[in-house]
Amino acid sequence: MNAEQRKRFEAVGKQAFIREEMIRLGFWPPSPEVAQQAEGAERELRALYDEMIVLRSEMTEVEAKITEAGDVPALLAEVRRKRIERVRAERIVRRERRVKEQAEKRAKDAEWRKRTIPYLGRGVSDALVYEGGDPEKTATLGLPALTTASDVAAAIGITESDLAWLTYHRGAATIDHYSRFTIPKKRGGVRVISSPKRRLRTAQSWVLSSVLSPVPVHDAAMAFRPGLSVADNAKRHQGQAIVLRIDLKDFFPSITLPRVRTLFRSFGYNGGVATLLALLSTEAPRVAATLDGARRFVAVGGRSLPQGACTSPAVTNVLCRKLDARLTGAAAAMGFIYTRYADDLVFSHPKSEAPVGMLLDLTRRIIADEGLTVNEEKTSVQRVQHRQTVTGLVVNGGAPRVSRENLRKFRAMLHQCERDGLPAVGERLGQDARAYASGYLAFIHMVDPAKASQIAASHPWLTRWEQKGT
Repeated sequence: MNAEQRKRFEAVGKQAFIREEMIRLGFWPPSPEVAQQAEGAERELRALYDEMIVLRSEMTEVEAKITEAGDVPALLAEVRRKRIERVRAERIVRRERRVKEQAEKRAKDAEWRKRTIPYLGRGVSDALVYEGGDPEKTATLGLPALTTASDVAAAIGITESDLAWLTYHRGAATIDHYSRFTIPKKRGGVRVISSPKRRLRTAQSWVLSSVLSPVPVHDAAMAFRPGLSVADNAKRHQGQAIVLRIDLKDFFPSITLPRVRTLFRSFGYNGGVATLLALLSTEAPRVAATLDGARRFVAVGGRSLPQGACTSPAVTNVLCRKLDARLTGAAAAMGFIYTRYADDLVFSHPKSEAPVGMLLDLTRRIIADEGLTVNEEKTSVQRVQHRQTVTGLVVNGGAPRVSRENLRKFRAMLHQCERDGLPAVGERLGQDARAYASGYLAFIHMVDPAKASQIAASHPWLTRWEQKGT
C-alpha cells in the first residue's frame, strides 16, 4: 500500500477503502444486473463517504489539539470532576426546591384543614363539605354568615384547633366534655343529666344566642323561651273541663345528630358548618371504663341531644315547629287548646263531652309521623272533678298554684334539713339539698310570691343562703 492509498485508507476507513479497491480492480459489481440494482445505493454511499471524510478530518484535528494540551487522562478526570460537581449542585438545588415545595404544600394543607376541618371522627364526617348552602336564607333569618370552620371558630371566639377538639367524635375518649350525674324521677328510676364543661358551655351559649334564638318558633312552644315560664304554660289551661296530657318518650335522646344537622342545614348553612354546629349540640351517652390500663369514656350509643345542654331545648323548639303547627291545627278543629313544654304536650277543652278519643288517635298519628313516640304510661285525661295539673301546677279551681301536697312535702324536707342536717338530706335526695331547696322556693315564688316569702321567713337559713347567691 503506497502513501496515497494509506492516506485514502485513513480518510474513509477500512470497509470503504476495500470497496473502492474492489471497484477499481473490477471485482465489483460482479454483474450488470447487480450494478443496476446497486446504482442508487452507490450514490448514497458516495455522499456518506464525503461526510465521513470531513468528520474524520475534524476528529483528527481535535485529537491533535488534545495531544497538544497535555495529559489526556488528567483532562478527562477534570472534565469528569466538573461534571460530578455540576450534577451534585443541580441535585442540591432540586432537593432544596422539593423541600420548599413540600413545606409550602404542608402549610397550604394545614391552612386548608384549619379552615375546613375535613374529618371529625368515624360516622360523623360524611357531610363535612364546605360548599353550597343558601346564604340568602341565612341572612333572611338574621343568622351569622358562616362558610368555613374558621368562620365558626372566629364567631365563637376560639381557635380552629379548639373547635376541632370540642367537636371530634371518639368511640373511646380520654376526656369527657360533660359532667354527668343522675337525678331521681318522680315515678322511679333516674334521669341522666349531662352538664357541659366550661369551654363547651361557652361554645353552646354562642350557638344558642346567635344561631338558635333568632329563629322563630311556634306559639305553642312554651319551654325555654324568654319571658315565659311553667306558670304561663299552665295559665293557658286553667279552668277547663278536660285537661289531656301526653308525654313524648325519650324526647332528647330521640333527636339524633342527623336530625340536628338537617335542622342547621335548613337555616341555609352548608353541610360542613351544619355538622360542626350539630356536633357542638349533641353527644353520645358514655360510661367510664379502663382500657389497656388507661381511663376512657366509652360511647354506648349514637349522638343525640344531651339533657343538660343549653342548646337542647332550643333545638327541640325549632325542630318541633311542624309538629306544633299540626297539633295546634288538629286541636283547634276539635275546640281544644294546645301547648308544648319540652316533651310535655297539653290539650284542654271547656266542655266535658269533648272528643278526647278522636284527638288522642289523631295526635298519636301526627307524633309518629314526625318521628317521635308517645309515652303511653304518662298519658292522662284529667277532668274537672279531679285535680288537674299542668307542668307541676294545679289549674282547676282558679289561677295556677302549687298543690297543697307538694307544699307540705317541701316544708317537711326543710324541717328534715334543720333536724338532720343538709348532708344527710342531700344523700337521701341524691342531690345537693340546699340547691334543691333554693330551686323549689324559686319555683313557688314564680307562682305565688306571697307564699314563697312566708316559707322563707320560717326558714331564715335558706333566705341567708339565697342572698349570698348561687
